[in-house]
Amino acid sequence: MSRLFYEKTKTTIQYGNSSLDEIEEETFGEVKTVSNKKDTEGSENENRVNGYLEKISRLIPSEIIAGYLAMFGFVPLIEKEDVRGYVIWIIFIMCLILTPIYLNKQAEKGKPKINHLLVSSLAFIIWAYVTTGMKLVPELYDAAAASIVLVAFSLISAVVPLNK
Repeated sequence: MSRLFYEKTKTTIQYGNSSLDEIEEETFGEVKTVSNKKDTEGSENENRVNGYLEKISRLIPSEIIAGYLAMFGFVPLIEKEDVRGYVIWIIFIMCLILTPIYLNKQAEKGKPKINHLLVSSLAFIIWAYVTTGMKLVPELYDAAAASIVLVAFSLISAVVPLNK
């Protein structure tokens, strides 16, 4: 499976006699440039959170992530604003249901897979909250809480045997 998102490439930019290394990072369908110099504590924390986000995204099929983000990107184009909230929830529920179904189809016959299906489904919920929670549940979304849950899940899921 390919990772459509989270592909990193390194480039060097020349400014006269000096050069500045930059990392171009594609995150959630948007390209953003992050300097490799430690500018502020905030950018360091954001890079750490992106690392944890990348770790749990590996538990989710890339096709589910790509489909979720693609469909989510079309939501603002819906003309009736009162319908958008319903569409967002339909997209979320559909991808949540498809995650274990897709993984079950891809699993090898005869191998235990229940842990993998459960952990991946929970990973999708947490990933969706971190990436699109501000639109999905704006009244419950908190960026700091999302980061804490993300790190905690990464640590806990690392000790769960997946038996792929």
